[in-house]
Order: sequence, then structure tokens, then C-alpha cells
Amino acid sequence: GPKAGRGSSPVIIKVEMVENPEGPDLVDDYALLLHPSADAWPPNLYQDGCGRELGAAGTVKRALGPRAIQKSWFSQFPWLEADKGQTTLSCIICREKSPAHGPVSKLVTGYTGPFKVETLKYHDKSNAHNLCVRALTVKEDPGSTPVAEHMMRISSCVLKHMEHLFSAAYDIAYHFKLLNNYEKALDLLQVMGAPIIPRYRNRVACTLFIKCIADTLRKEIIRDICRSPCISLLLDGFTDSSDQPCVTIYIRYIKASEVKESYICLASLSRKMADELQIPLRKPGWEVGLGTDGAASIMGCKRGLAAKFQETIPQLSLAHCITHKLQYAVIDACCREVDFVKHCDKHLWAVFKFYQSSPERLRELQTVACDLGQKVVQLMESKSVRWVVSKRQTLSALLENLPAVVHLLESLAKSSGHEGQKAKGILIFVRSFHFVKFSHFLIDFLHIYKPLSEMFQKENVLLGQVNASLESMYFGLQNLLQQPGPKEEEFDVNLKDGCFRSISSDVTELGEFRFQVDRAKIILTGAEYLHQRFDTEKSPLLIKSMEVFDTLSWPSGRLDASFGNAEILSLAKHFEGALPSSYHEESLLDEWLELKNVTKNLSFPAFCKKAIAEGQKFPLLSKLASISACVHISTTSCKRGFVVMNLIRTYERLKLSNEVANSLVMVAVNGVAVPEFDPLPAIEHWYLTSSGCQAPSGREREERKPMWGLLREPEEERGFHRFTREAEESRLYVCRHV
Repeated sequence: GPKAGRGSSPVIIKVEMVENPEGPDLVDDYALLLHPSADAWPPNLYQDGCGRELGAAGTVKRALGPRAIQKSWFSQFPWLEADKGQTTLSCIICREKSPAHGPVSKLVTGYTGPFKVETLKYHDKSNAHNLCVRALTVKEDPGSTPVAEHMMRISSCVLKHMEHLFSAAYDIAYHFKLLNNYEKALDLLQVMGAPIIPRYRNRVACTLFIKCIADTLRKEIIRDICRSPCISLLLDGFTDSSDQPCVTIYIRYIKASEVKESYICLASLSRKMADELQIPLRKPGWEVGLGTDGAASIMGCKRGLAAKFQETIPQLSLAHCITHKLQYAVIDACCREVDFVKHCDKHLWAVFKFYQSSPERLRELQTVACDLGQKVVQLMESKSVRWVVSKRQTLSALLENLPAVVHLLESLAKSSGHEGQKAKGILIFVRSFHFVKFSHFLIDFLHIYKPLSEMFQKENVLLGQVNASLESMYFGLQNLLQQPGPKEEEFDVNLKDGCFRSISSDVTELGEFRFQVDRAKIILTGAEYLHQRFDTEKSPLLIKSMEVFDTLSWPSGRLDASFGNAEILSLAKHFEGALPSSYHEESLLDEWLELKNVTKNLSFPAFCKKAIAEGQKFPLLSKLASISACVHISTTSCKRGFVVMNLIRTYERLKLSNEVANSLVMVAVNGVAVPEFDPLPAIEHWYLTSSGCQAPSGREREERKPMWGLLREPEEERGFHRFTREAEESRLYVCRHV
């Protein structure tokens, strides 16, 4: 994207509500909103552009004077309509049924000149216009245009060829392969006897096919989202391989009584770019939850995304991801209060790099370990994500290999030169008494956090389960403060005459005193930070009320008839916008009493599924159960999009544009296995919405280049028309301006 200078102003996030509840087509409108802005094909594969831009050769564009509207145009094009002032032309068909994908035509947003009959002729023959005509015909007379008519113009031979091309493109996107591998896949298909059309043997065509596949997946997901009684947004901020801040957007919704989470898009949060994040609002009470991680750009008290969302939707249930809470609590306890932990991290990273950067050293380490009768455990680098598990694995691997590591460092330290000096510095630290004993203690300390960390990575986590695990953690920390843990006892047993596992160590009273001070400080501050971040008294009352649907936490024995009434009424009051305006509390409590008798000993997901499935029997409680199932206190599922994005936008592909990256992530995350992929819907979408043109290549593409930009408007004008266009639903715009 465009880069700003050093004097760029900070990002300002703006939220607006535009009320207009009447929309022409929910599915198409939502697909247009949640889809990244589509440019004219072929798309930019790289952000900065690789070719010469229009007008970049020094040519001066001559200003065109206004042209009058000819009356003969209205008889030649029956769909043409002018405003009262005869200054704007529009297509009444495309304006009523605008396409869900592809560029937005001037005749949809308003054609203000210069008026040329060629523009009208092009629009009349465009597949986007023909698609709108077919859609309007289907709406008026569904039996006149069956779906099969869409593909009648494609011969069976061409259709078979396109199936091969789309399947190859899908395999590229689904398995995170480079776009250049597309031509190699086509070579293999051709060797196996599949005929390949030469004009589609390029990465531009592959990008277009992947975009059509992603659009088809997105439209199907949006259709399911529109049918859901409620939704919840999951936002997870991260920094990709290109060091660009991004936010992954997932939507949690209900489909056939099951809770689904689908990737929607990836929004850039770069401070040097103006960006827009558009989320549609259908009606009050539809958006019920917002789950976020702890990124400052998302969780900022006044200017963060979460605060802006809650300003627009006051009834929104905001939940900070509990996995990030735990991670920050442990890091705060270990790193902020004890400087030695940072010192350990620095030297652990040095040990990891020292061996991983040289295959020869790894071979020497394995040889030394074999001589000592040990087995080398792979050295691991401590990660910033999943810090609890990563740090524990890193320390365990180093202590397991410690005799072999020290023996090899001693031999390398005898040599002169840079490598010898580096090995000598690492050796002094890793065999010090403070480091070795402190590492054993830190493994015991992190082992107490391990059960809670693993529980937070499950699909459904409830506040009651969190509170029970926290009590167990407090008890474990108290015991660790009073007596050493298993790994620390192992160190004390193996420490004999100043040597630990044949490694001489500088055991001193001062070193033991420093260790005991750091040990007590970490345990006490660990319990303090846990209490601050997981204080049950400060937990949202709304989240506590939803725990009533977890029957496993109900008191044993016969339930009181009034059990859970207060929680149910609290949920109904908070989400009254999702319930019928004429509902009565007595009816709600009657449903609750009946549902309690038939759903005993069910887990929270099973309870919600049963209540949602029996919506006719429990019309009010099924709504509240849907809301409780959608509200999530963890964003761990978003990590899949983070992992996939780093596999796609690697260091060799840093200039991959967000539009192409979005399509690749959409296919990789939401797509089915390659053998189950059906290319026909994507081929139909490509044929109807991609101008129905064949992909040009070489000189042919250069000659037809002006044709592709015919429907393209200036970015500011197109964005203005899109935001102010009539007959659209209520929308939430989270705009970022520089």
C-alpha cells in the first residue's frame, strides 16, 4: 500500500451507524460488504505494483468537456434512466439488483459524465448487467430461467477443461503452494492427457480462479450467517511475516443447531494506510458478542476497536480472550518482577541459534551425546505465542541435553577466534548454579499453569470451569512456595560436591540466597497477577448468567423450582432486542421450568443444541440458548488463520497484496479437502461475474488493458457511492483514517 512519511498522524477509528433497514437482497448485500474491495481484473498481485501505471509515462490527460445526454439513448437502452436534472444516468435493473462481486459500474452508482454511447453499449453487453437481468427475471418468474441455463452457453468440452484448471488452482490455495507452481501442475495434467487451454497457463489466471473460488465459499458462508438467529465476532490481532499489523475476523454463528466459526477476512491495521472494516448490522439484537485478544489496537479503552463496537452496540457482550489473559499473567510475573528471567531468555536464544545455525555443531552434539550414553532432544526456541507451553518445552530440552551441550562448549571454547569467544560466554552462563537451579524451578512453576493453559485451548470454555481451575492453581502455587517442586528436588538430589550431572557449578551461599529471593518473588507475583486478571468478582455478570445453561454445574439432588430464574431474566433483559417485543416473563419462566426437567446431566454445548433444535417448543429459550452458544470467551480458533497467513505470506512473498492473500486464506481455512472439491459453483461464478471474458495473456492483455478499467471508478468516488447508496441495510463502519 502507499507509504506515508515520518510525520504521519496516529490512527483514528471511527464508527457510524447508517439506518436504512430495507435491503434488496440480504445474501448479495452481505457478500458485497464482507468481501474486500474488488478491483478490475487482472488484480494487482503485489501491493506496490510491478508494471507501469496508467499516466505514469509523463502523458498529460486532457480534460474532457461535458457531453449532452441524447434522447435516442433511452429508446436504444430501455434500462436507462436519468434524474430530474438530466445530469446523472443509471441502470434501473443493476441499481435494483446490484452484483455481489466484481467492480461496481458507473451506471449503478450514478453516471455523471462525460457521457458516451460506448459506455452504455459496453454495459448493455456486460455479463454483470446480464446477471442482474437474469436475477430480476428469476425473482419475477422463477420457472422461466432454471439454474441450468447459466451454464448452457459453456460447451461440455470447455466446462471439462475449466474443471481441470479450477481444481489445480484450488490445490495451490488449499496447500499453501506458490502461485508459480500452477503452471507446473498444468504440465502434469497435460502429461496425463488433460487438454489445457494455453491462454490460462499463467499465474494471473490462477489468481482469478482462486478469487472466484474464495468468493463462492464466502457467499455460501454469508448465506448461512444471514440465516443464523444471532452472531458473535471474533477479532484476533497479530503481526504477519511482513511485520504488518493485521486483525483476523471470524464470525461465530448457528447452522442447523450447531455452532460454527468461519473465517471472513483479514483486515490490515497499518498506521500508514487508510483502511476500512465494514460489518453489516441486520437488526438490534443480532450481534450479541465480541471476542478479542489483548492487542492494544483492539482492546484500547477509548480508541480501540472493541470500544468503538460497544459504543454503537451497547448490548454487545465484550469478552477478552482468556488464553491471552493467562499468557500475560505469567509473563508479567516472570519477566517484569525478575530481571534474571530476561537474562535467561537472552542466553537461551543464543544457545538455540548457536546450534541451529550450524549443522556441523548439531552433528558434533549428537556425537558427544552418544559418547556420554545420552539421546539428544531437539533444542527449541521459546515462542512469544503460547508462552507457558513453549517456555517449559525449551527449558526441558536444554536441561535434558545439558551434559552434552556443556561438554561440546568446553571443547569449542579452547579454540581461538569469534566462535571460541562466543562458546566461552555461553558456557559460563549455562553451567552457573543460579541458572541451572532456577531453570528446574521454572519448569515446576510453569507446570502448575499447564492444565489451565490446555483447558483454554478447547473449543468451548465456560467461566465456571475457569474458576475451578484457578482454585487448583492457587493451591499449587501455595504448596510450591512452602516446599520445592519435583524438578527442584531432582536438582538437589543430583547436586553432589558442587557438581550436577558431572558438570562443575559455582555453588555459593550468595547464589542460593539470590535464587530463594527470585523464587519467592515469582510465586507471589504469579498469584497476584492471576487474581488481577481472573478476579471472579469482576467477571461480567452477563457471562456468569450464561453458566446456568451448563447442567453439569447444577447442584446435585432435586432442583428448586426457582433455580436459575434470576439468571434467565437477566439474560432476557440484556438481550431483549433479540426476543419478541410482546413476550412475557411468565412464559419464559414456564419454558425454563420445562426445559430443566428434560436436559439434566447435559454439557453446555449439548444443552444449547437441544434447546435450539426444539425452537418451536421453546421459542424464547431457544433464542437465549443461541446467544449463549455464540458468545465466546476465547479466540484460540483465530490462531488457525494466523498460522495459515504466515504460511502464505512468507519472507519470499512479502509483497503479496491483501486481496490475493485474503482469497488464499479463505480457501485454506474454510475449504474442503481437495478430493471433495466441486469446481462447478466457482466456474459458474467466474463465467457470470468475471466479465465472461477469457483471460488474456502477453500482448493481447496489453491491447485490452483499457477495457478492464472501464467499470472502475476513482477510489474515493466509488467508496462514497457505496456508503451512501440507498436501499441497503444498517451498517457498522469501522473506518481508519490517516
